[in-house]
Amino acid sequence: MMEPNEIELYRKAGKIAAQVRERLRAEVKPGVKILDIAKRAEDIIRELGAQPAFPANISLNEVAAHYSPPPWDETVIKEGDVVKVDIGVQVDGYIGDTAFTVGDERLVSAAERALEEAVRATRPGVDVGEIGAAVERVARGSNLKPIQNLTGHSLGRWELHAGLSIPNVGGETGQKLEVGQVLAIEPFVTEGAGFVEEDERRIYIYSFLRESPIRSRMARELLREIKKRYPTLPFSIRWLAEGMSRLRLEITLRELRAAGAIRPYHVLVERAKGRVAQAEHTVIVTENGCEITTLT
Repeated sequence: MMEPNEIELYRKAGKIAAQVRERLRAEVKPGVKILDIAKRAEDIIRELGAQPAFPANISLNEVAAHYSPPPWDETVIKEGDVVKVDIGVQVDGYIGDTAFTVGDERLVSAAERALEEAVRATRPGVDVGEIGAAVERVARGSNLKPIQNLTGHSLGRWELHAGLSIPNVGGETGQKLEVGQVLAIEPFVTEGAGFVEEDERRIYIYSFLRESPIRSRMARELLREIKKRYPTLPFSIRWLAEGMSRLRLEITLRELRAAGAIRPYHVLVERAKGRVAQAEHTVIVTENGCEITTLT
């Protein structure tokens, strides 16, 4: 069981995440650069007295996740784009994780209703597959598909993925919820095939893995900086780019990746290039169900 002060810190992180989400909604519109939205999200988090738990993800259309715009990104939202905004907030390592989608009404509505049903299914003793079944029913009832190889996840202090996966499809898993667990529940629905694949060419988010022998001085210095500033949670290459050219940054990160010092988070794209919508809340499992921390 969590201590009362831990619960309050999860609530504080969730409340800040919700405030950021709602302040951003009106700013996600055609003509706006996605890089500006990501920076704005992270700036608001800091203004409210917290820190990003991960780089703001601004994913368009068939891109489902892990797209945090690099510093050179000139992409502008167009009419008809489906825009997913995924925000993470941490307060002393306690995390609030929330997401919303702007765009196609059918996709957005299905993701939001799937989230509502998933939260309703969340209670102690339930197999996490029942939560997935709730998501799947809503998606298929809207003539859409849940994304089968993307899941929600349990959260821990300084841990974005604390061991438990929350599926978006039904099926008994043998993993049952317990009072006190903190979960990020995030349905993904699509008009495509229902699976995502890694884009090997695009990696804009990393996390520190381990100390490794590094040949070049610049890469050694960058790894020391990463370990100091981001020892546990993911970081954006934007946060490292000051004073480095794009080419130098990419070469240095490639060296660290080859040495096994950092973990890459590839951009995830829907297999059939179908548009994707996402909705997400963070919840704490309680004796009678769950408490949503990411409500305004």
